[in-house]
Amino acid sequence: MNPNSIQDFEGSLACIAKYEKYIPELCNFASNFITNNYDDFVDNLYIQIDKILGNFEKNPELHQHDSEDRMTIEIANGLNLIGYNVTHEEKIGGHADLSVKHRNGWLWIGEAKIHSDYGYLWQGFQQLTTRYTTGNDNQNAGGLIIYIRNKNAKSVIDTWKERLNTNYGIQEFSPCPKRESFSFFTRHVHSRSGIPFNVRHMGVVLGFDPRDRK
Repeated sequence: MNPNSIQDFEGSLACIAKYEKYIPELCNFASNFITNNYDDFVDNLYIQIDKILGNFEKNPELHQHDSEDRMTIEIANGLNLIGYNVTHEEKIGGHADLSVKHRNGWLWIGEAKIHSDYGYLWQGFQQLTTRYTTGNDNQNAGGLIIYIRNKNAKSVIDTWKERLNTNYGIQEFSPCPKRESFSFFTRHVHSRSGIPFNVRHMGVVLGFDPRDRK
């Protein structure tokens, strides 16, 4: 493909990208392909992850006995189907749950945990931020996915946020407008790179206790 053809192709994708908010079936494919900005890559990724997590929440009864791997592979498969390059358990400082690569050399890593206690969530946060991620300019964001089978998922997320501050010294928080009750962002200095690292904490509401048969 000659340079002019590449420019024409990217120009066509730019035109398609203008209609993505009106045609959700496009799955931000065009925007993700042509972006030259890591933050835009991550923002587009979160839009698609939210859609997959939303589908989980529609049928929580089907996930009551799923393992972390089973649910996380479903996320990876969903992202791969819409054009992302996603692997599960790839060797990157360890076996990362979700690794999402972009053709521009960018990388986003996600760690997933079924909530049992807050120490276990902290273990996942530590794995994400001190083992798997480099924290460099091409990888300064990651995600912690929290599968919540308990009642009152919002309370779990609120308590987790409080523990991060009071028990573990995380001081910088920001809201997540798209999943305000069940997601939030933290920002801290990455111990390896020495630059700020952003984590999106994503609670998945999977509690299921129907009362119609009781």
